[in-house]
Amino acid sequence: MVVKKKAPKVEAVALDTAKLESLNASLSVDGDSDSRQLAQTLKDCLASTDPVQQIQLVSKTGSMLEQLREDESAPGALLLACLDTLSDVYLSLQAKNPLKRAVASALSNVPDWLQDRTVCSLSSCLSASLSSLGSEHYSHLTDCITSCLDGFPIGICVKLSLFSCLVLQFFQKAISEYLEFNRSLVGRHVAQAQLMQSCLAVVKASMVVVQKCQEVISTNLQETPVTSTLQQSFSGLLQCYTCILTDEEFIQSVQSTAGMAVVLLIKSVMGNGDDTADTVAGLLQCSEKEGNSVPLWLRESCAGLYVKSRPAAVALYLSHGALAMLSWRGSQDEKLLFTYLNIDYKSMSAAKHVKMFQR
Repeated sequence: MVVKKKAPKVEAVALDTAKLESLNASLSVDGDSDSRQLAQTLKDCLASTDPVQQIQLVSKTGSMLEQLREDESAPGALLLACLDTLSDVYLSLQAKNPLKRAVASALSNVPDWLQDRTVCSLSSCLSASLSSLGSEHYSHLTDCITSCLDGFPIGICVKLSLFSCLVLQFFQKAISEYLEFNRSLVGRHVAQAQLMQSCLAVVKASMVVVQKCQEVISTNLQETPVTSTLQQSFSGLLQCYTCILTDEEFIQSVQSTAGMAVVLLIKSVMGNGDDTADTVAGLLQCSEKEGNSVPLWLRESCAGLYVKSRPAAVALYLSHGALAMLSWRGSQDEKLLFTYLNIDYKSMSAAKHVKMFQR
């Protein structure tokens, strides 16, 4: 029997009264003719309760943005208000809502000379959301971050990656709170399952950000002082991943993803050289190696993974990330593969790990 997938449901923009009033006020300031037409279209969109009509109006906005001509002066307040309105609407919508894709398309249509302003608008709106919304919004914020990196052209994504520090700090905060909350959910299986899914989404999203922004991150870590904000964010995330890996209350899918995330972050910091492969091999063997180029802060962040009493399955979860290293073409590939095979067999002593491996 063929099961048809349900088409994503189109839902209208639902902003609170205060936000609507604020956006409408910003769209009512003076501006040039093109900006006024753009603002009026957005006002009509906000006033409508029909999601299909909203998509049409947003699409019209995108066409109008595409036709804007560069002025000798900086973009006026009304044009910037239009970009802020689109950004706020974009971040308020659920990931699968077709209206969200329409807004992303409209923002992607901005001419090159307006692209930096668009990125600033998105970053500013996202920053405000990350700093003001509570834990009940973490799942939605995680979806927003992922959609920002997936829904826009590479040029906008690269510029958004400069905003990665604040995003990584949000991921650290969210995972830390999930870890704490999980301790109070023992025996409450439904609530714990929901928490696991939320935590898995955050860990996956953090990997997407690191992968998309890897070049910017590597440059930042090399050029900034030892105690940079980005380094502190990486350190905090590694400590969170370590807690997940060593907490046997977490389900295997979350722990396995955390293991891959640890290896990815190490690679982002150290690059593709032999020292990286040697460091990961040491983690698999629970043996800290002296004499390589691992930064002190990185070793300290992973300290919990070198503890001899760590759960046996930690090596298995780390090995999932180590397997990805085999395509890095370092001279340590063969050693790492043998380490992986050796550790994997040791980790198969528990029946549940044998079942997972066979799948």
